[in-house]
Amino acid sequence: MLTHLKLENFKIWRSTGPIRLAPITLLLGTNSSGKSSLIQSLLLIRQTVKGDDPNLDLNLGNPDADDSVTLGQFKDVLCHHGAANESTSGTQVGIEFRWSEHGQAENSSLFSARYKKGPAGSAELEFLRVGKDGQGFSVQRRKPGIYRLSLATQAKALGQSADFRPERSFAFSAAALNKLGVQADLIKPIGPALLDELGRIIYLGPVRRLAQRDYVWAGRMPAHIGDDGAKAVDVLIASGVARQSALKRKQALPADAQLFEKTIYWLKEMNLADGLAIRTLGGSARYELIIENEGQASNLRDVGVGVSQVIPVIVAALFAQPGHIVIVEEPESHLHPLAQRKLAELLAQVSKERNVQFIVETHSEHLFRRMQTLIAKQQITPKDAAMYFVERQGKSARMRSLELDEFGRVKNWPDAFFGDALGETREQTALAIQHAKELRARIANVSG
Repeated sequence: MLTHLKLENFKIWRSTGPIRLAPITLLLGTNSSGKSSLIQSLLLIRQTVKGDDPNLDLNLGNPDADDSVTLGQFKDVLCHHGAANESTSGTQVGIEFRWSEHGQAENSSLFSARYKKGPAGSAELEFLRVGKDGQGFSVQRRKPGIYRLSLATQAKALGQSADFRPERSFAFSAAALNKLGVQADLIKPIGPALLDELGRIIYLGPVRRLAQRDYVWAGRMPAHIGDDGAKAVDVLIASGVARQSALKRKQALPADAQLFEKTIYWLKEMNLADGLAIRTLGGSARYELIIENEGQASNLRDVGVGVSQVIPVIVAALFAQPGHIVIVEEPESHLHPLAQRKLAELLAQVSKERNVQFIVETHSEHLFRRMQTLIAKQQITPKDAAMYFVERQGKSARMRSLELDEFGRVKNWPDAFFGDALGETREQTALAIQHAKELRARIANVSG
């Protein structure tokens, strides 16, 4: 579970300050305010660490490689109005986060990196610190290609060398580890631990794959659903086939079949469908996903866009294993208010029952309001939820942590958070009074 995030001079952010990440974290606010940049920073490190090019200190993305984020060159990532602080200069980008197996800050591991402009618009690692407090290692760039390596357990640096340049901002080459000898045993577990944590992220972007008439299924449960949810229906088909097989044999439903059953449950809860079915096309590997509603069976392609857009969100939540981190942008896309409210219940239930973390960027007042109610009902606690309002402040971004009490009430409600609802009511009332006066005047004139 991710417990902390901090950005310095990253895109619109001069500095986020330390951000607490809870089991459920909601990012709310105005358009183009910097919410997505918070998510992009995590995806950027994930695609760097999971990449295959050891020469890339920061993989800024390639649109032809299906990378999660494509951010251009270093100059496009560096805040145009950046400022220096005690750790980061105005020409450097800083990305820092912590993670912990059980969400305990006192036992968390740290990833903290600073980057400067490198050759041909690339990003070059300036500083890196990885590991638990009092453990792990740090590297500091001394001159081009040369890095000084230090262990947290030792006061004196181990030395500086070209071999001590971390590959992909997290691990060392075999040559570097051989050079360290027995000291390497203190470093070897750290990189895999970071890789494992970032590998737990399931990301679902704001633009999901539109429904298709039919789907080719490979015959196995997919390993992932894709950033656009392209494999979400494949997951449902795999689960649905397992369900059909168990029902045919009159056996208890296996674990794989449960996802299909729970997807039906949430579609019903959201008042989007009465049922769900899969249908094979002849003896081929092609399948249809059928939506059942009010006695009618329709191909997924023939129902509202909201259904096809929310299915990947439901599947992502149910597909996640304990310890996974689901990052979703605009889960409410094309959904009516009731369904948006039920999304909050889905997040809360899965997070609590299966230890899945959710980081959600949303504009949905209905989702937010329902989350407040779930806190008031003690189904989740204020400690389980972190909610932030992000807004533009001149040319930079500002983040406000929303303070929630035990009844889900916001103590520091931002101005015009979801528009001016009270102002709208006042204006409507004034117009109604004015209209009534005008109507009485017309009636009086006619009578006179």
